[in-house]
Amino acid sequence: MRRIAASDFTGSPQSYIAQLDITTEKIESRWGPGDTTWDDLGAWITFAFSLDNEALVALVREKENAPAPGYILTAIGNLPPNEVLMAFIEEFDIPHSRVVHKGFV
Repeated sequence: MRRIAASDFTGSPQSYIAQLDITTEKIESRWGPGDTTWDDLGAWITFAFSLDNEALVALVREKENAPAPGYILTAIGNLPPNEVLMAFIEEFDIPHSRVVHKGFV
C-alpha cells in the first residue's frame, strides 16, 4: 500500500466499500495529514492509496459536520468490493471489527 495524492484518485466506476471506525488521528499518525477535496456537498478530508493489488482506494469523511464517526472507504475499479475491503484491512493493519457497515450491492 502506498499513499497517493487525492487528485490521482480518479476514474470509474467508483464504489462505496464500507464505513470504518477509524480516527483521523490514527490515520495521520501513519500517513500524515489528509488532503482536502471538494464536491457539491462541501469539503472532505481524503486519504487516497494504491493497494498492492493496484486497486485505488480512499478514506473520506466530511470535513465539517460529518453525519457519522469514522471514514468511508471508497474504491475505483472493477475488483469485487469484498476483495478490496479484505486487502485494505490487511494492508492498513486494522482489525475487521472496525468495519461498521459494508456497502456492497
